[in-house]
Amino acid sequence: MEFVVDKVSEDSFYENLLLGMPKILDEFSNISEPYLNRASPVQHNVICAWEQKNSVLLPEDLRSFYGSTDGIIYSFKYHLREGCDDDTIEAKIEVNSIDNLNQIYGYEINSNPGVNMDGDRYILRLGAESKVFELADLDNLGKVVLVYINSRYFPNIWVQTMKPEFFFLSDDFTTYLRMSIHHLGIPMWQFAYTEYGIPDSSKMLFRLMVPGLLPLEGKIEQMRKQYEMIQDEDKTGHPVNKLDLGIFRAYFRVPAPNTSSIIEQADCSSHSKKKSISKSRPLTTVVKKAYFKK
Repeated sequence: MEFVVDKVSEDSFYENLLLGMPKILDEFSNISEPYLNRASPVQHNVICAWEQKNSVLLPEDLRSFYGSTDGIIYSFKYHLREGCDDDTIEAKIEVNSIDNLNQIYGYEINSNPGVNMDGDRYILRLGAESKVFELADLDNLGKVVLVYINSRYFPNIWVQTMKPEFFFLSDDFTTYLRMSIHHLGIPMWQFAYTEYGIPDSSKMLFRLMVPGLLPLEGKIEQMRKQYEMIQDEDKTGHPVNKLDLGIFRAYFRVPAPNTSSIIEQADCSSHSKKKSISKSRPLTTVVKKAYFKK
């Protein structure tokens, strides 16, 4: 026997969207000021207008997400010393509203766009038809971005650093949102998937809250100092042109054709590999194993 729930309360929606994370955080005595920005759903015609304006189709999970809430901000403060308001670290899970899902530029253009492997790292090459949209800002040290190599490729989630360089995060938005919850929104956790690593303050918070998830050692402090030196030398500021989908309110639309992983498509286009798609290794799993300690 099956039954259908016609309406889901707002509290239940966000509890399911965050996979029960707020209740888990209630067990930590040093956490205060939990904040949740409750946003209204984005109307269907507004989503279609955004797609038409930017000449791309949002992936189905992200489209359904905006059909349920216009972005999300969930944050809390962790007190390193109990009763001390000055010594705190703020963690945050954030996805921009559709109005702030802006296209960004300043990356290098390549005549042969695609994705290649360099050791354990995926190297992204963008072309003239590529488009990059900002999902979240990482304290001016980078951005979480939605990347379309071109209109024929399914978009994926990457970290764009200040240089800019791109480091792969996930195949889709749902996986990225779950990764954000898994890392409890600890500041700069996304940089654990880059060669720079996370800052010392975030390492401390990982040890206090989820010690088994502590990422590899990193160099993000060096990256910050290098960036400050570059800013001092060049003041021009001119850019250089070089979760379960059942909780979402889905819209009816023609299903998109089945597409392969971006790395499989890149390999197929360059004829560098002739393995079948069914035997290829999941893209997300490779990155997780490469950048986290067991």
